Amino acid sequence: MIQQIAFAEIPVTVQDLGETLVAREFRAPASVITANRTVVTSQITALIEEITVDVGDEVEKGQLLVKLDQADTRLALAEAEAALAALDAQLLDARQRLRRAEDLLERSFVSEDELDVRRTEVSVIEANRERQLVAIRDARLALARTEVRSPFEAAIVQRQGQVGNLATPGTPLLTLVQTAGREVDAEVDPRHSDQLKGASDLRFVSNGQAWPVELARLSAVIETDTRKVRGRFHFPDAVAPIGATGEVVWREPSSMVPVSLIVQRGTELGIFVASDGRARFVAIPTAQEGRPAEVDLPVDTPIVTRGHVRLQDGDAVQITRE
Repeated sequence: MIQQIAFAEIPVTVQDLGETLVAREFRAPASVITANRTVVTSQITALIEEITVDVGDEVEKGQLLVKLDQADTRLALAEAEAALAALDAQLLDARQRLRRAEDLLERSFVSEDELDVRRTEVSVIEANRERQLVAIRDARLALARTEVRSPFEAAIVQRQGQVGNLATPGTPLLTLVQTAGREVDAEVDPRHSDQLKGASDLRFVSNGQAWPVELARLSAVIETDTRKVRGRFHFPDAVAPIGATGEVVWREPSSMVPVSLIVQRGTELGIFVASDGRARFVAIPTAQEGRPAEVDLPVDTPIVTRGHVRLQDGDAVQITRE
């Protein structure tokens, strides 16, 4: 008589596949950049009278940075305005002479040639007056340029000008870095560019800190030197320091099971599912040792999450749902 041996059921814990899936995480080297780094220069020739800021200061748009000596520009403006007043007087006199000539012409006391001379005289003075108005605008612009103001919100990173030095057009005075509108510049692997567009949990990570970011634009061109595509991200809330380096990190939801659930049976890697009191080994052809693997199973498939290490295909199991 052959005695049958009853094998004890192996206790296992199961969980629906959809509850075990993990998201794939991707990384791209990145740094925080600013829209503008500007060297503020003088636009006129004048002595530097005062520099109101120093390295490390943060300034508002339109804030006074450097004051140049105004003596020459004020004098030029006064001379231009005086010349305009003289031309106004000349024009008034010329127009009066023209009117008298027109009256005399009607009584035949002057010739047409004399009248043409008066008209030409008025036209010449009017043209000179227009040129003088331009000169006044130039003088006022030069005076305004004695006060050098910040073109945007910025931080002062370098001071080149010195009080008492003579500045000429193009003389560097200060270097500014725009503090608003900063972005994260990242080098993205082209294989991940499509995944990035629908990614979740986007963040910039640097020195153990993380800041949420949002994709602003992604280049369609693969750069020849790095073989990467350029991605730009902006900060919706808190911003990282300009110049900070780190990584842009994002996750892509996917049907990947964690490494802890993958076991090897024979030469194949896979997972165990359990139903009707039996365990079944499901091989994953694309699985690699030490990495999460993508599976093509319904999300409600009961996956063995505990006790799977000692299972064999077909083992009787006592199932507990997690």
